[in-house]
Amino acid sequence: MDASPARARTPAGPVAGPCSPPREWRLGPLRLRLFPADHPTADIEIAAAVVGLLALAALPFLPLATLAALLPGCRFHDLTGWPCATCGITRGVVALGAGEWRAALRANPLLVSGTLALFGYAAVAAVLWAFRLPRPRIGLATRGARLAALLAGIAAVLVNWAFLVADGR
Repeated sequence: MDASPARARTPAGPVAGPCSPPREWRLGPLRLRLFPADHPTADIEIAAAVVGLLALAALPFLPLATLAALLPGCRFHDLTGWPCATCGITRGVVALGAGEWRAALRANPLLVSGTLALFGYAAVAAVLWAFRLPRPRIGLATRGARLAALLAGIAAVLVNWAFLVADGR
């Protein structure tokens, strides 16, 4: 029988790699983990940095108004007369591309806050990647915290929708 390492079987479960395990802290319902720079999840920051910063750089140069004119109107609004929960996203993206933050904020406040969060994450990811810093991961440690986060997300969408209705779309 050949007992070479190439043919040796490994036990089931995660494969141990060259990187060290993450450090972890609990902050109430939150769990903060710091993964080393050589951890396989570093690809998340690389992708976020590249895609986010390219999108931010390309936004002013894209023909967004022309592309938006090609899109069909909102079927929900056409049928009901009420704005849908995502109403204003196209106008908001066009306004963001033109650098008109106030118009974008009025078009859809949730879009602007989400976009700012994504671009902020892209900038942080670029710094983490460039300087090979530990990668922070924030997670919800308890079932109650996950439920609260879900309810907060639903509430944010409903408040945004209420704003769109009150704004008279």
